[in-house]
Parts: sequence; C-alpha cells; structure tokens
Amino acid sequence: MAATATRGGELGALSARGVVSALAAAGFQAPNAVDTTAQECPASGCEQSVVTDTVRVKSFGTTARAQNFAAARDLFQLETIVVEFAPPLSEQDRARYRAELEVLVR
Repeated sequence: MAATATRGGELGALSARGVVSALAAAGFQAPNAVDTTAQECPASGCEQSVVTDTVRVKSFGTTARAQNFAAARDLFQLETIVVEFAPPLSEQDRARYRAELEVLVR
C-alpha cells in the first residue's frame, strides 16, 4: 500500500494509513490492511480510509468533518481520525485500542 502516513492538513495529523501503521508498530493487531479510499471516501467525505481485520480507520481534512461523520454513526473519533472496531473485538480490547489511539493521535 503506497499511502502516506501523514498529511499536511489540520494539525499535520496522521492519515488513516499512518494510524494503522502506528498501531501495528505499537504491537496492536491490524492485519490485512487494505486501502479503501476509492470505495469509501467519495460517500463519507474522508481523505483516506484503511480497513484491517480489527479496525476501519478514516482520516478527514478537519476535526469538524470527522466529528460529524462519527457522531452520526456512534463511532470513536479523535481529532481528524474516526475508528470503527471490528465486531469480534471485546470491549476490553477496544478500550486498549482507544487508549493507544489517544497517545498516537494527540
């Protein structure tokens, strides 16, 4: 996958690919990453979308866009990043991912 890890947008934030790569580097499971930007971003308004077996991560150009997308779907959102967890992940695992995402994104 030739997507970039950071982008020049608001806050110089991590892209969806950057978040997935950072999770994997921190020892979290994020196998089988697939860039779904072309399929998902036209409808969602995101700049990049990456799906793995454990998470679906979207990066948006602004925090407001990420907030609007996440709120309408009850998804986890930090700044310009929105994360949807795979159904098999336990609540305990989701909490671990959320805590790591707080560190990575902020």
